[in-house]
Amino acid sequence: MDFSIRRINALLKKEIKDFAKNMNVSVMYLLPIMFSIIYSKLLGNNSSNDVMNRINILILCVGMNISLISSMVISMLIAEEKEKNTLRTLILSAVSPWEFLTGKVLITFLVSEVINIATFFSIGCDIQYLGKYILITTLVLFSMIEIGAIIGIISPNQMATGVFSMPVVMIFFVIPAFAKANKTIEAIVKLLPSYHMNIMIARLFKGETFGIESTRSIAIILAWIIIALIAFAFTYSRRGLDK
Repeated sequence: MDFSIRRINALLKKEIKDFAKNMNVSVMYLLPIMFSIIYSKLLGNNSSNDVMNRINILILCVGMNISLISSMVISMLIAEEKEKNTLRTLILSAVSPWEFLTGKVLITFLVSEVINIATFFSIGCDIQYLGKYILITTLVLFSMIEIGAIIGIISPNQMATGVFSMPVVMIFFVIPAFAKANKTIEAIVKLLPSYHMNIMIARLFKGETFGIESTRSIAIILAWIIIALIAFAFTYSRRGLDK
């Protein structure tokens, strides 16, 4: 079955309409912006540690959006369609499973990018950092969407996605916050893309140049994209979307 841009466009329009009606997903995506505004107001702009405050708020809110919300949303969207047996109807309309997945991935990716940028501006970050910020966060977003899609495929229903997502949230969102707790945790988090995203964001807003350490961070993030893609392809080949 051919991969059709026209069908992808039609699916994306459907996803946008469904997204607007899904209050649970909409509220989840608003959380990072809400937290960024609240924390910015609480900490104020006159603190001697203003730069560090902004960095910490941004790392928290972007991490929440990418590691927590985006991975959960894509898994929920896929599991929801499996629950409703929507895919069977779409296949009868000549839509392939890969086109179906692409529609889900695109809406998650686009909304997540908008939230990342909105969070950036809600904290009052300097626009000169926006380009590199988008590059860093987008790379990690790819890997988390892939991991979320795997969860969606293996989950029999939406409720199960919450259970399967918890280890992902703990590993990629919570554990990096405890990187300095002990050497064992530090060694583990140094292998995670979310940790390297946090490090690179901090370097960026401190005005530090991207040297060898940043190259290593990008390499680890790219490795996660490839590993997650291979894991997704394997899971999809074994389970498909209709099981």
